Amino acid sequence: MIYSFTVRNFLSVADEQTISFASTSDKTMRDILTVEVKPNCFINKLGIFYGANASGKSNILYAMETAFYILFQPKNDKSQGMRFTPFALRKNEPTYFKLIFFKEGVQYDYEVSYNGNHILFENLDYYPNNVKALFYHRDFTGDDTQPHIEFGSTLKLSAKTKQTLREDTFNNHSVLGTFGKKSLKEDAALFASLYNWVHRYVHNVNGDKQNRYMIAEMNDVCNDNAKKQFYLNLLRKADFNITDFRIIENTDMVPQNLLDAVSALSIPDEHKFNLMHDVIFTNHSVNGDFNILSNDQSMGTLRYIERLDYLYDMIMGNHIYLLDEIGSNLHYDLTVYYLNLFLMNSQPQSQLIFATHNIMLLDEDFVRRDMVYLADKDSQTAESQYTRVCDMGLHKNLSLFKAYKIGKLGAVPEMGSFYLNTKSEC
Repeated sequence: MIYSFTVRNFLSVADEQTISFASTSDKTMRDILTVEVKPNCFINKLGIFYGANASGKSNILYAMETAFYILFQPKNDKSQGMRFTPFALRKNEPTYFKLIFFKEGVQYDYEVSYNGNHILFENLDYYPNNVKALFYHRDFTGDDTQPHIEFGSTLKLSAKTKQTLREDTFNNHSVLGTFGKKSLKEDAALFASLYNWVHRYVHNVNGDKQNRYMIAEMNDVCNDNAKKQFYLNLLRKADFNITDFRIIENTDMVPQNLLDAVSALSIPDEHKFNLMHDVIFTNHSVNGDFNILSNDQSMGTLRYIERLDYLYDMIMGNHIYLLDEIGSNLHYDLTVYYLNLFLMNSQPQSQLIFATHNIMLLDEDFVRRDMVYLADKDSQTAESQYTRVCDMGLHKNLSLFKAYKIGKLGAVPEMGSFYLNTKSEC
């Protein structure tokens, strides 16, 4: 779980901003909404970002994604550039991230500073038995030289493993990322454990797949009976009439020369599968059953199916998901149902952090003030700034929904008068 996140010089964030997901002393639904990751240390299972368009609420999600990406992702080409998207007026300055997160009850503190070509420094500490210890520290020494790397004594790495990690860590990726391209011995078990945890349980914004191949994904669901039943049970909440779905070939409707051309294309197998298959949904009515192909399904149902994949993960394991515009194309009640399903059924240390425009959520009982952040863009500097609602000193009986709706909390568009002056002056 993410405890806190600090960012400087990334997209619309210029000056340093810190986001905390630590729960306050508020006792509201603590047993459901928070997790005690170590004695007297509680983290919220939900994190919610509100703000006007272009205020930076999505950017903070992409910043967290990028921080984990740099921690985890190896590079096989030392000349490959970094994922570097600084504030527009600070392109000559490095980006800085600090992540404090918990993996299986152990705290990790990760700091990194980098530019478009290399990591300037990174430091990873962890707390075995709740005592701070160095995992590793690295400093940039030059474009064509190896970084200087120190390893903590508690890792108990052999001299050979340390040498391998030093020699194979390029300036453009993390020390932990080196594990992803090397086969190391048993003494690197702590490296393996952390690397595999990030790989499996920490996800990119809106999932790990840049190009979603829905037909291929649904084929995987059809081959997993437990997962298919999960989908069917929850799909009935989005469309009461759906009773089944299955994969069909659509090759009968495609000319053979086109099928041959598709087979010869250098595209992912999932893409080929999508082109040659479809999902057919069985719908029930009192007048008989009928079938609907995926292209004829509502956008809301398709978006809900995409969200079910994330929910299933968080119910089956302790996953961290970052979702942008969680309720897009979904009825409000279905969004609330989805969030309640997460809170009532997910694993204890699953965490869902999302951005939304739906202010009605602020009126829900499960939304604590320490979960909500407001993103504002400064009109003078164009920099994003983030304010936690629980730090605003609001009266405990004040309705967040009403306060936000009337503009008392800020983080809303400044639209002005409805009347436009369309006359041009000479």
